[in-house]
Amino acid sequence: MPDDTDRQKMERAIGRLRSAGWRVLREEQSFGSGPVLVFPQVDRFFNDDGSLRDDLSFEWIEGLASRVQTAFAREGLVIRIPLEQESGVAVCVADRAPDSDLCRIVQSFRELEANGYIAEPDFSLTTSGGWEDVHQRVRGDLKAIFWISQAHVDCFDDEGNLVDDLPLQWAGDAAAIAEALRGTGLLVETPEIADITFFIGPVGDEDAL
Repeated sequence: MPDDTDRQKMERAIGRLRSAGWRVLREEQSFGSGPVLVFPQVDRFFNDDGSLRDDLSFEWIEGLASRVQTAFAREGLVIRIPLEQESGVAVCVADRAPDSDLCRIVQSFRELEANGYIAEPDFSLTTSGGWEDVHQRVRGDLKAIFWISQAHVDCFDDEGNLVDDLPLQWAGDAAAIAEALRGTGLLVETPEIADITFFIGPVGDEDAL
């Protein structure tokens, strides 16, 4: 929603992670077992209108960094986070113009979701596990698109920009999916048959697609 403030977006992202089993703590609280997010007192990072004034650093412990990055990207927020670590310091970036590739891809997924697709970024640890979850959720025609966590680590950098071609598992209308993905401004390779994955890649990587 365009009128939502950065603070509201951050609270929704944190709520999404909490719903997925993450505990959210303050710096003075004991950590225990993960996955855990540890935040400072955040008021000083926001202006009175709820906009993010300064980069906001927080810790994550014993969890997939890609899940943190993706949860914030769903709200249009850029997270700088070392994707190959399981614990460390993440930064919610105040100056995020332009938005990351991840933010734009997630927005295209939202459009597909509105058209009846199960559209899930960083959906599963394995392709087979992702399809198993899709089939448990599907009602009616099989319409889905997702990528797995290892692909996220391999294809995005620490700020959520593509560094390699991201393979997307899919089912449904290839033309409709391609149209939504092209709205990101990234390069899209559309499969000619259903058994081939979509690929979406960084601009300037035409030779790879």
